[in-house]
Amino acid sequence: MGRNEVFLFDFGVIVLWNFTAEEEQLYLSILKPFATNPRHASEAEIEDFHFQYDFSRLNQPRIYNDMITLKSGNPMIKLTISHGIAQSAKLTYFENTMEHEIVETSVLPKMMAKYGEVKLTRDDVLKIVGRLFKLRMNVNLVSNVLDTPEIFWSEPELQALYNAIRGYLEISQRVKLLNNRTGVVSDLLDMLSDHLHVSQQSLMTRIVIFLIVITCIVASAEVYVKILLDKATGHTV
Repeated sequence: MGRNEVFLFDFGVIVLWNFTAEEEQLYLSILKPFATNPRHASEAEIEDFHFQYDFSRLNQPRIYNDMITLKSGNPMIKLTISHGIAQSAKLTYFENTMEHEIVETSVLPKMMAKYGEVKLTRDDVLKIVGRLFKLRMNVNLVSNVLDTPEIFWSEPELQALYNAIRGYLEISQRVKLLNNRTGVVSDLLDMLSDHLHVSQQSLMTRIVIFLIVITCIVASAEVYVKILLDKATGHTV
């Protein structure tokens, strides 16, 4: 029971049991060469919990005040708890990313309200649109990650523990809030898309007007030249 245990999840989260801080860093350095799109250490989401064994009672494992109390060394119990913790860590990453993007782009609606347009270049607006669209897509993908794994549907005892962990970590409520914020991002995307469309139409209108003006100038010049030629011809006769 005092051994180190590791659970790796394919959505980019690792849960380590009974590791010291030094052992964690050593293990992560071993895994790093095999990682795809690794995050910088400053972007890593870390959730710390304590755990203990208590064989004095026959109750189910529990978590309270970030203390996990285990009744046995069953690895399936730890896998169940680890899955909930991993989902929470992944959710935290997207919560922070969403918060950052909303703060960064909050000036845009204010700019629209004040000036009636977004005073940014087309390239800058397209970059923001691309960033927001990528975020919305990633949130939709992470929603699948946060679904209940099939293994727990076939194990009633594990499912009850898994649901308890999700409840403690408030995953369902946080997912709902994240989806609501995704709606804010979608509204902002619609606003920026409309702005780009209007800007494009405005540019086309200006080009058409410019071409009409040029055409009028050329036509006027032709008429003027013709008049001059007619006068010159009449004078010569």
